[in-house]
Amino acid sequence: MQDGSSKELQPRAQPPSGSVQTTGGDTVYYSGRAKQAAYFGSYAWWVFVCILGGGLAYLALQVEVLRELAFPWWVLSLIGTPGLLITYLRQVTTKYKLSSRRIETEVGILLKKVDSLELWRVLDVRYEQSLIDRIFGIAKIELISTDQTDKQLVMHGLPNHRELFEKLRDAVQYARQRGRPMELVGSDGMDAADGLGGMLPE
Repeated sequence: MQDGSSKELQPRAQPPSGSVQTTGGDTVYYSGRAKQAAYFGSYAWWVFVCILGGGLAYLALQVEVLRELAFPWWVLSLIGTPGLLITYLRQVTTKYKLSSRRIETEVGILLKKVDSLELWRVLDVRYEQSLIDRIFGIAKIELISTDQTDKQLVMHGLPNHRELFEKLRDAVQYARQRGRPMELVGSDGMDAADGLGGMLPE
């Protein structure tokens, strides 16, 4: 009787508060893109390049020799336009899917690349908000993991960033307590758990 009661009293890992499991036990917290404000620095740089190009065009027109050349100097004011377009396409083609088990990222303007990070691999979840981020109402969520491909994942500009951070933090703790993965690093530096499906039985 005592053994049975002691097992019942042992603490168990609980899922993140407020989560609702879908079929298969996976809960999706967010699926979509980051806000355009997350790319403010890149937009500002390319706008500056356009202004700089326009200034050079104006100076060129002040020189008589250059002014007589059959060259449309005003084109220099559009020199940063390709950069602005690429920045916009990066934003609309980068997608995130955050769930209680994994984080999937889809990137690529012409070619698509999808990466998946299992939450039980995550060692730390960090939340960072700079002055510019506070002005635009965004933040960075950084995950440090044991993943061999990319040990650092930074998600910048996701909606409801504070709530997502707290849910991910709880989900990571739950995933590690529930799965109890054991990572074995061999002499070649490779993760031996990968060869066993990423998780060993208790």
